[in-house]
Amino acid sequence: MTFKNKAIELANEAKNSAEKLSKEVQQSQAFEQVKSTLAETKEKASAIDTSGLKLMNFFAVFSLVALLISTFFPLANVMGNSLPLSEVTPTWLYVITALALCSHLFGAKQIISRGLIIFLLAAISLTIFQQVSDMLQVFGAPRSRDLMRLATEVLGAGFYLFIVSCILVIVTALKPGYKANNEFWSKLIQK
Repeated sequence: MTFKNKAIELANEAKNSAEKLSKEVQQSQAFEQVKSTLAETKEKASAIDTSGLKLMNFFAVFSLVALLISTFFPLANVMGNSLPLSEVTPTWLYVITALALCSHLFGAKQIISRGLIIFLLAAISLTIFQQVSDMLQVFGAPRSRDLMRLATEVLGAGFYLFIVSCILVIVTALKPGYKANNEFWSKLIQK
């Protein structure tokens, strides 16, 4: 038997096994339960009235998006390699930022949105403090000449974008004029 014939025979066996498995899955009870649950979820999702859905709080949304984007730019150039902030940022900070972004975008209650921003800023401050203290333990306190070299040669655009976006997020936390979308949230809670 040639390799070509053997390969065709193996492919046909795999196809037959896949068809058999597909028929067994379709006939199983679990498949039917999942199928009915998905149908119910689709019906419930289509029943939600989104007429009150508005996008709002664009300054806050802009500052949070800038914060997210800044983590993907190079933070520093170390030994010829650029290091983005996303490599040292914990995933849970991204989750908190995304939650704050969504709450501002869709106008959740002000206390929720502002609470998420304050929690995000506290978490960022704590993370930065830990990173800096670890670096100081390893390398010692830098001299002023080393700080100038660090600011001009080592730190990349991502660091400066991150600092600017953090300042914008702080302004967002302090800025009056938050717009809540009470109509949409009351409809969503009623469903």
